Amino acid sequence: METCEVMTHNAQEAARTAAAGLPAPTPELVHFAPGDCALLIGPAETLLKRLEAVRLAGLRPALLCTDAPDLGSLPRGLRALPGELAALSGWMGAFTARMAGPNGAVDLAPLSFHADGHFDWVLDFSGAPRTGVAPLGHYALAADDFPGLKRALVEIAGRLRAGFDKPRYFQLEAGLCAHDRQGIPGCDACLSACPADAITGDKEGVRIEPHLCQGCGTCALVCPSGAVRYAHPARGFSLARLQAALAAWEDAGGGPAGVWIVRPERAAEAPAGWLTYALQEPASLGLETWLAVLAAGAARVAVAADGLPDESRRALAQQIAIGRALLEGLGLAPALGLIDDGDGLASLPALPARQTVKLSGGDDKRALLFAAIDALAAQAGPRPGGREAASPLPGGPMGAVRIHAEQCTLCAACVRICPSGALALAGSMSKLAFTEQRCLQCGLCAHVCPEKAVTLEPRLLYSAQARQTPRVVAEAEMFACTGCGKPFATRAMIERSRAMMASHPMFQGEQAKLMTLCPDCRQRAMAGCPPRP
Repeated sequence: METCEVMTHNAQEAARTAAAGLPAPTPELVHFAPGDCALLIGPAETLLKRLEAVRLAGLRPALLCTDAPDLGSLPRGLRALPGELAALSGWMGAFTARMAGPNGAVDLAPLSFHADGHFDWVLDFSGAPRTGVAPLGHYALAADDFPGLKRALVEIAGRLRAGFDKPRYFQLEAGLCAHDRQGIPGCDACLSACPADAITGDKEGVRIEPHLCQGCGTCALVCPSGAVRYAHPARGFSLARLQAALAAWEDAGGGPAGVWIVRPERAAEAPAGWLTYALQEPASLGLETWLAVLAAGAARVAVAADGLPDESRRALAQQIAIGRALLEGLGLAPALGLIDDGDGLASLPALPARQTVKLSGGDDKRALLFAAIDALAAQAGPRPGGREAASPLPGGPMGAVRIHAEQCTLCAACVRICPSGALALAGSMSKLAFTEQRCLQCGLCAHVCPEKAVTLEPRLLYSAQARQTPRVVAEAEMFACTGCGKPFATRAMIERSRAMMASHPMFQGEQAKLMTLCPDCRQRAMAGCPPRP
C-alpha cells in the first residue's frame, strides 16, 4: 500500500511539474479609471456613522437614505435624498442609479458630483437581496460589518490612486453567433447563463460588456457554436497543460488517472488516483475539453463547482448531463461528474485502459468537440445500426432537422438564416441539403419557416462520414414561367402564393397571372411589353 501511495504521489508531482512547464500567456487588459464620487445606500443613521471613514478613503459621498429621514436633520452641505433604490446599472467609474418615485423611477444624477450624473462607487448598507455577481465597484455590506467596510475602503483607496486593470476574459466572433437574426429568435444560451448580466442581445446578435464581465466563463461553456471563447486561459492552453500532465503521470507509472478541475485553493486536495487541474473559473472549460481529456487517456473527469454562482453551477450540470448521455450513447461509461467533495470522486465510473489520442486544442470549439467524439467512438468500437445509428442527446449542441415534405415549399428562408451553413440548396432550388455536423440546434430555421415545416432533433449521429456528408432532406417540383418557360420557383411556392392572394383585389382576373411569371417576364408584363421568346 505504501509503495502504491508513493507511486501516486510521484505521478501527481510529475503531472504538476509538466503542467507548470507551460506558462500562461499574458492577457489583454480592461482598464478602469474611477473617480471619487460614492453613492451610499441605507438607513440614514448607518450612513452618517460611516461618513468619516468614507471621506478618509478619499471619497465624496452622496446618500440615498432608505428610511426617509427628515433631511433638515442631516449635516448641512451633505448631498442626500430619501428613497428606495429602483435601478442600478454600470460598473466601477460609470454607475447610474434611479430611485423609486410615485410616478416612476427618478434619476439620481443630481446627487452626483460629476456633471454627467454618474457615480464611481456604490456602498450598499440597505440589506436588499441581490442575485448574481455584483459589478466591480459595488459593495454590499452589512450594517455591522466593520472589517468588510475596512477592506472595501482600502481597496477603493488603492484603485483611486492607480486605477485598476483586469483581464479581458472573452473573445466574441459575431459571425458565428446563432442568436436572433432579422428579428427571428435563435440561441439565447449565454444570456440566461451570465451571472454578471454582462450580455445583452437584440435582433442582430449579442454584445458582451467587458467592464461587467468577471470571467466566470459560463458563456463560453454553453455557447454551441464557439462564437464566445474564453481567453484567460484559452481552451487550447488548458488542453495542452492537461495533456502534458497526463503524459507525465503515465510516464511516472501512476496508473489510471482521473482529472479533477478545481479552484486554485483546492489544488492540493487530490486523492489517490486523481490529478487536480487548478482554474480560477472551473466553468470556463466545457464539453469539448472534457471529452478531449478523456480521449487523451484520463479515466474520468470531474468538476468542482463549490463557490460558483448558481448560473454557472446549473450550466455545468446541464453540460455534464449532455456529456454523460453522449458517452453512454457511444457505449462508454458516463465518466463525467459534477463533484465538489473529494470523497465522492470514487463513485464516478471510469473508462477502461485504451489507446489514447492527443488532440490539438485550437480555437475551433466544434472541430475539437467532434474530433474528441470521433476519437472516443474509435476507442469504444463500432455501434450497431450502421451509418444511420444515432442516440438522443436532449439539450445537445448537435443533431438533425426534420423537414415535413408535405408542408415545405422550398422557399429557402431556412437556408438564408442558418448561421452555420448546415442547410443549403443542393445545386438547384428544387433540393434542400442538410449537413448534420454543422447544425447547432439553435432553432432559427424552425422559427423562420413560414410553413412550420421544420422540427429539431438533438442527437448524436455516430458515423463521422454521415455527419459530414450533405444529404437531401426535401425536394420539390419546379414551376416554369408561363411567359418564357424558364423554371424560376417551386410549384409549391406558386400554389401557396396563389392561395394567399386569392381574395386580394390586386390579384384578380388577368392580374392573377402575374404570379405565374418569372421576375423578368412580370416586369415586362407590367410595362405592357410582350414576354421574351
